[in-house]
Amino acid sequence: MTGRKKLIEVALPALVSLSLAALFLSAAVPAAAEDMVLDNGRLRAVFNDRGLVSLSLAAPQTGRTLTFSADPSSVTIDGAAVDIGSLGPAEIETTPAKIAYRYTRDPYTFDVIYELKPAWDFLTKQIVVTSARSRIFRVQEVKPLAASLGLPVADELKLAGGSYGALCRFAAAGGSPAAPAWGVFFLLQNPFMAWTREGRDVAVSYAPDMDWSRDYGAFASDRLCLGLYELSGTRFPAKAVPEWKFVADYDKLLKESPTIDANEVEALTGCVRAFLLYYPGRSVRVHIPWCENDYQIDVGTPEGVEEYKRIMDRAAELGVTHLLYTPANSELSRLEDNADAWGWENVLWFGLGQKIRKGEWDPRRDDVPAGLKSMLDYAASKNLKLMSYSYPSLPFLQNPEWTAWAAKEVGGYAGADTGLRSFQDWWLDKLTGFMRKTGAAGFSFDHWWIAYDKASSKYAQWYGCRRILESLRREAFDVVVDGRQQYQNFGPWTWLAGSYPHPTLTDEQPESFKAFPDLHTDRVSANRQRFAAWTYRVERFAPPEIMPGFITHQSERTDEKGVMRRDRFRPKDWDYLGWKYSLLSSIATAPFHHVVNFIPARDAEEFAALSGEDKAWFRKWLDWTDENARFLHALRPIIGPPMAGRVDGTAAIVEDRGIVFLFNPNPGRKEARFKLDASIGLVKGERFMIKELYPEEGRLIASPKGLWAHGSEAVLPIAGREAMVLEVFPAPAEIAEPILFNAPGKVSLNAGRLVLADVTAEVGTTRRLLVLLPEKARVRTLSVNGVPYPFKADKGQLTANVRFAGRAFGRSQSIGEVPAGFTGGTFKARFTIPARIFAQLAERKKIWPVTYTEDDLRAPWLGPWRLLLHLPIAEGADAMAVSLKVNGAPVEVLKAYNSVYPQSPERTFIGHYADVSRLRPDSPCDIEVGLPNLEPGRFQGVFFENVETEYTRRIMAPPTGGERSPRSDR
Repeated sequence: MTGRKKLIEVALPALVSLSLAALFLSAAVPAAAEDMVLDNGRLRAVFNDRGLVSLSLAAPQTGRTLTFSADPSSVTIDGAAVDIGSLGPAEIETTPAKIAYRYTRDPYTFDVIYELKPAWDFLTKQIVVTSARSRIFRVQEVKPLAASLGLPVADELKLAGGSYGALCRFAAAGGSPAAPAWGVFFLLQNPFMAWTREGRDVAVSYAPDMDWSRDYGAFASDRLCLGLYELSGTRFPAKAVPEWKFVADYDKLLKESPTIDANEVEALTGCVRAFLLYYPGRSVRVHIPWCENDYQIDVGTPEGVEEYKRIMDRAAELGVTHLLYTPANSELSRLEDNADAWGWENVLWFGLGQKIRKGEWDPRRDDVPAGLKSMLDYAASKNLKLMSYSYPSLPFLQNPEWTAWAAKEVGGYAGADTGLRSFQDWWLDKLTGFMRKTGAAGFSFDHWWIAYDKASSKYAQWYGCRRILESLRREAFDVVVDGRQQYQNFGPWTWLAGSYPHPTLTDEQPESFKAFPDLHTDRVSANRQRFAAWTYRVERFAPPEIMPGFITHQSERTDEKGVMRRDRFRPKDWDYLGWKYSLLSSIATAPFHHVVNFIPARDAEEFAALSGEDKAWFRKWLDWTDENARFLHALRPIIGPPMAGRVDGTAAIVEDRGIVFLFNPNPGRKEARFKLDASIGLVKGERFMIKELYPEEGRLIASPKGLWAHGSEAVLPIAGREAMVLEVFPAPAEIAEPILFNAPGKVSLNAGRLVLADVTAEVGTTRRLLVLLPEKARVRTLSVNGVPYPFKADKGQLTANVRFAGRAFGRSQSIGEVPAGFTGGTFKARFTIPARIFAQLAERKKIWPVTYTEDDLRAPWLGPWRLLLHLPIAEGADAMAVSLKVNGAPVEVLKAYNSVYPQSPERTFIGHYADVSRLRPDSPCDIEVGLPNLEPGRFQGVFFENVETEYTRRIMAPPTGGERSPRSDR
């Protein structure tokens, strides 16, 4: 290869214009007979004079080599199919990372280019067409691959039916085809891939069906990516079960459904990451006041200005840096002048949307109106950068070509054709000009229709969308792009320019998705957000750098009569007990894009009531993501998808240390299980420690033997509807000082006296405290929080089972146990509520002194001092007949909806519940629940809501012979 002429080192994405002179610096030499090789130490690709011959994993001991019998390419131009390889011997140019084959047929030159860059685990193939004479030509089809594989395919997985790509898996040499060991992926960098396979014969193509002009430069096809990988044996469902759906047997689901290997997910994600135009080093923090219905606020009035400034003040206090500015402004626009189908045009472009559409305000020509400038200045004083809500699917009439496809139907749902280059250029000019004139820092692109049937081809519309996004990123690198409907449906190659696609996969209104059964709307939204993040990662290969977060919720905007309200409607909606779970859920899946939704600001009482401690906690965790960015770039899903009945989680490990996030969305306690090995990204080290960062900050968690060995399984119980954040790090080579595990506290050893002080645990539980001791250390006595305690010591370990004072009663406290196989009918149990619980609720009312109307309290997440009893049924429906008796007396069973009112009850129903705030403390109560016939497992039990776990340092004297211990915890 050293004697060949070299190609100039240029990137060849589909949107980059290329010329013949830029591609080849000198005349190419004829093809040589010997093989050519691209090898980056990770992947090895061998070529002959016609194209790709084989791909191999670079490590020779793997024996993973895939051969290709042929590597033809074809393009259909102006209705004529061109078999590029048949055009004669190619001129071949090489560099260490690239091999290019050139063919000519007047008036076109065809360059088939392969690249293998140093950090890639995949090879790319791209076709570049240059026209010598034809100014306009139409590219109907591109077929970059039609080959026969050198091995039988043991298993195949089509990604999104093949439109996103395909995986072929192979058995190891001499291994069983039923247990594949490695595989190859085929990814075309668009969502229109056509995949076919018959036995070993595979083909990849797509149909742009779009005109191309020589004025744009050379036509560069979308790249085909081919990568090899080892299978790990850790499997996930290839398509996630919706988070609310009840699955009785997860292992059976894996056996009976298509699955994807964890290493396949990482390989696909790594391929997408390599092409990101946007790679955040720090988090972007965006507040969406739309989710507190800011369009109801008229900033054309003094009252509206005052209310909106509260939103800006609160956002700044929470550490937000960007804010989507979407209030009404009667000085700039009127509702009756809206031309879109959804009635939001009056809030677009900072309120200037109607004027921009009609050509009455142009950023290149006109000044910013005084009222708007005042709000921009106020935001700047709070270090907030404002973003504009904008979408191109409007009847812009500046050029009749843009809406010609819709004929007389222009307006409403029929807007501009984004497949047209003239519209793309005009729209880009408006975006960049608006940023320069107003100081706007980004855009929320919603209602972006890129699949009109009568306009340009769907590919051309998608291409136009991507070109706009990528050109905008290049023009303004720091621009924040908040992606909404509908381009989240078009896969990862749409999102290379960032910032992120739609946070919930659909509209974020409460009635837009089916809710997980939970009385707190922030937890409902959190469970949906993690499901969306799972889908984006496992099914659409989005790396964490462009993953959308979603913190808190969108408030309901439709009243009981089904009217979408434009007046001041439900401004109080802060989920006092749900928001922390939501914040951690978002951080655990999307650490670089904190999309903050409802915040307590519009209502003056909520604004005043939010404590300094809560604001600091919010900011602390946002800052934490920046401090731990090194690890969070390596974020991956573990355990399995978020779903009813199971714990889910993510891990962010770099070599031998990092973070694990765990979530139990279910009402009852569940165990999280994961191994300390490559399945969480742990590839280095032998012994580890696990420290809890939340909820029990600073607690070291012991394995049965104290330290954790590489490959050991962690089995950790998590309270219902709770999150857990863990730090994993290497254990010290030797124990120099005593180390306390399983509870936060202080430890000291002096003259054989081991003293544990400030040891804290949940009220009414027993903890197995474990202390690792220095070599040769001897312990004669143990005291825990000043109380002498018996212990066992053996081989450098000391253990003591310590009882903490009080009666156990914590978060999502259950009543009784549902019998195995319970199929409905009557459920009975007895319970006693400690007086401290009522004291906790009374104290909460003091520190959250917000008044609510009876209508407000139809939202079960409001009035957090109420003691509620939740009767969750997986896949429950509001029509189910559920009754409740306490001490023989009937109690009213209420129905809760994530939409507050029964809007779309099949999607928004979140469970039956009762307000039992009037029960007496420390008094035994008998409960009787009447239920319909149900499948086993669907009735999850009876649980108290609005109770938070309390911790204590008070411990009980060691138990004597017949004394019964309280519940053992952790």
